[in-house]
Amino acid sequence: MSKASPYRGINSTSSSVSPRFRKLSIFVGLVLGLILFRFSTGWSINTEDQIISEALNNFYRLNPKSRGANPYDAAVTADRLAKFFPFDNSARRIEKNIWQMWKVPSTDPDFPHRELVNKWKNENPTYKYNLLTDEQILEVLKIRFKDTVPEVLEAFEMLPNKIIKSDFSRYLLIFLNGGVYGDIDTDLQKPVDAWFDSDRNVGFVVAVEEDINVENWQHYMTRRIQFEQWTFKAKARHPILRKLIAKIVETTFQAKKNDKLQAYYKDFKGVDRCSSVDIMEWTGPVVWTDTIYAHLNSIESPTIVDIDHQRDIVGELYGPETGEGDVISWRFFAGLRAPVMIDDVVIYPRASFREDKENNCGKYCYVNHHFGGSWKNNGKGEIKPGMEGFEGDDPNEIEQLRKSDVSKRDVIPGEPEQEAAPVKLAKRCSHPYTPY
Repeated sequence: MSKASPYRGINSTSSSVSPRFRKLSIFVGLVLGLILFRFSTGWSINTEDQIISEALNNFYRLNPKSRGANPYDAAVTADRLAKFFPFDNSARRIEKNIWQMWKVPSTDPDFPHRELVNKWKNENPTYKYNLLTDEQILEVLKIRFKDTVPEVLEAFEMLPNKIIKSDFSRYLLIFLNGGVYGDIDTDLQKPVDAWFDSDRNVGFVVAVEEDINVENWQHYMTRRIQFEQWTFKAKARHPILRKLIAKIVETTFQAKKNDKLQAYYKDFKGVDRCSSVDIMEWTGPVVWTDTIYAHLNSIESPTIVDIDHQRDIVGELYGPETGEGDVISWRFFAGLRAPVMIDDVVIYPRASFREDKENNCGKYCYVNHHFGGSWKNNGKGEIKPGMEGFEGDDPNEIEQLRKSDVSKRDVIPGEPEQEAAPVKLAKRCSHPYTPY
C-alpha cells in the first residue's frame, strides 16, 4: 500500500500533476534562471545594442522590405542605396535638369522671387525646369523609396524642422534625377552651359562657401574651408550624394534612439543644445563638407587638374591640423581663385556661387545668392546687421577680415588691443552626428 502524501489531495506515487501546473513551473524556473544568469554575468548585454536590436525588429516588422537594413549604420544604408540606385560611371555630361523648390507653387500670390526663377528657366532653354512644393517632394520620395530603401523615407518623415527637410530634399532630388540645384533666392549670372564644367565628364560640382584666413576662424565658420549647398550640380546617384544620404539617415535614427529628435541652431530660442542635433551637422554644411572631403580622400591616386595653381593667400595661413592620410584637405582649397578638378569632382572658388561686386562677377562667377535665410530665427527669417535683435556675425566685418593682411601681430576686430578676450568654451554634449 502506498504511503499517504503529507500534501492534501496529492499522492506521492501519483502521476496526476496537471499539465498546466507543470508548464507554469517550467516557466517560473526559466525566468528565475534568466535573472540569476543576468546577475551572475553583471548584466553583460550591451544596453545600446539591445535598444538598436529592438528598434530594428520594429522597423522590420512594420516594413518587411527593410530586411537587411540597418539605418543606424551609414555604411549599410550606402550599400543598399548602391544596390537599388547604382551609379552609371560612363563618360557623359550631368543630366540637363534644373531643380528648385518652395512651399507653394509659382501660381500662388505669395510666391517669391519670380524674376529670379524666370532667369533660371529662360536662360537655359535646353534644360528641363522643375519647381516642386513640399507635398510634391514627399510624393516623389514615397514612390522611389517606399519599396526600395524605406529607411530613407522614414528618416525624411522623422525630421522635425522644415530647413532640415529642405536640405535633405535637395540632396535626394539630385541623387534620384541628376542636374543642377539652386535655392529660390539665387540669381543666375550665366547660363548653365556656360559654366566651366558643362562640356566635361564631371559627376559632382560645388563651390567654396567661405575662406576666412584669421586666427579665430572658428568664430565665423564651422569648417576652415566649407562648401556651400545652395547651388550644386551632380549626376544622378553620384557616390558623394549616396554617402551623404546614408549619413543623414544614420544621424536621424541615432537622434531618435537618444531622444534628441530636435533641431538646434544658435539663434533658435528655447532649444537645449545637448538634447538636440545641430542643423549644421544634421543636414547642413558640416555633414555636406565632411562627406565631400571623405569622398575625395577615398579616391586612390586621384587625377588632379588645377586650373590656376596660384592661391590668393595674404599673410600667415591659419587653420586646424589635417588628419593623417588626408591627401585633400582645406589647405588645398585655401585662397582658391579658379576651378579645381579631382577625378570627376569640380570645386569652384568662392566667387563662383555668390556675390562678388568688386570683380564684376568675374570669369568663374555663375550665381549670386541673396541669402534670404527664411529658416533662421525660429522660422521668422534672418535678422541682419542693423536690424533690432541682431546677434550674429556682421558680414561686413567678415569681408574686411578677408581683404586685410591679418597675422598674429594684428588685432582681430572686437578684441581688446592689449589682451585677447577670454575664449568661451562650448557646452560639451554627446551628439548623434559623427563625421566620416
